[in-house]
Amino acid sequence: MVRKVRLNRDNGLKRDVQKLRDRFGNLINVTNAEWYSLFKEEIRNSIAIEGVFANRQELLDVLEHNKRTNKQKAAAILGYYEAAGAMYEYANNQFKEKEFVLRMADIKQIHTLLMRYEKDLGTYIGPVGDFRKNDIKVAQATFKPINMFHVRDAMELLIKWFNESAKKKTYDEVALAAMTHVWFETIHPFSDGNGRVGRILLSYVLIGQGLVNIAIKGIAKDEREQYYHVLEKSDRCFNQLHRLIEKNKKFTPKDVDRAIKVEEFNPFTEMVGRLLREAIGRLEGGQLSNLDKEAVLPLRDLAKIYDYSQDYLRNLINRGQMKAHKKGKLWYVRVQDLADHVNKQI
Repeated sequence: MVRKVRLNRDNGLKRDVQKLRDRFGNLINVTNAEWYSLFKEEIRNSIAIEGVFANRQELLDVLEHNKRTNKQKAAAILGYYEAAGAMYEYANNQFKEKEFVLRMADIKQIHTLLMRYEKDLGTYIGPVGDFRKNDIKVAQATFKPINMFHVRDAMELLIKWFNESAKKKTYDEVALAAMTHVWFETIHPFSDGNGRVGRILLSYVLIGQGLVNIAIKGIAKDEREQYYHVLEKSDRCFNQLHRLIEKNKKFTPKDVDRAIKVEEFNPFTEMVGRLLREAIGRLEGGQLSNLDKEAVLPLRDLAKIYDYSQDYLRNLINRGQMKAHKKGKLWYVRVQDLADHVNKQI
């Protein structure tokens, strides 16, 4: 029998997040000014870990003011915003309905949304939303990504292990999310974008388990090095597991539990826990507030803020009664333009 592992962490995290849900209602939403600020910080830090550095003004120019910046930066910012925003909302809804599970299609959808702007720009030439068909190396990494013929095998095992572990509560939520991130990164299933997909996946499973997303620091060199350092301390057992999978050895989730030495994950799990406490602390000081009237936001978000259906607002756009522009597959509207329309109806 596999023993349950409950790490000595703050058991009040979920309770504190539930208090925030009771206070704000839809906590994970751009209408919550502090959550939106946390989300923007997450985007900026996560793309910086991959070497794409955007200052706060560049981030706002792309997300809220429809201004041009470096095309690669814009593609990275918009891709992360759309992928993480959509998936976090989805995880939040799954949690509220007590239906959260991890599926292969969910992980592929993160990659699809994340990389489509870079695909359109031509800076990413691999498949979008599909696993790599080649072997890759990760510079200066202590692990070797699983070979291309066994990517699906490893991903299927990861998903089955996660869902069984979550259902049985074999590990606490923070440890489970942290180990899932480490395992995903060790597999490295996509041709590119694995770091960002993995960090979105980390927050996605945190939210799905009743917590909130986190911003892993990555703007300063020492912050990036610390992130990589704690990951390297945790990847040994999965690296060994993959070498056996490549030899066609079959594993069950219980086999994975036996191979895992939880203490090896403590440095990364503690980092995730600390960042969670920071995120919750920020949200506790927040309030629902009006957005900058000059901000340009996705139609889907503004529809929720002003309680209109997206179809109704798209009809206004089609009839020329409200200004809007399209980025990728999403319509964007200036807050003031929608506010003006609302005021006319009063």
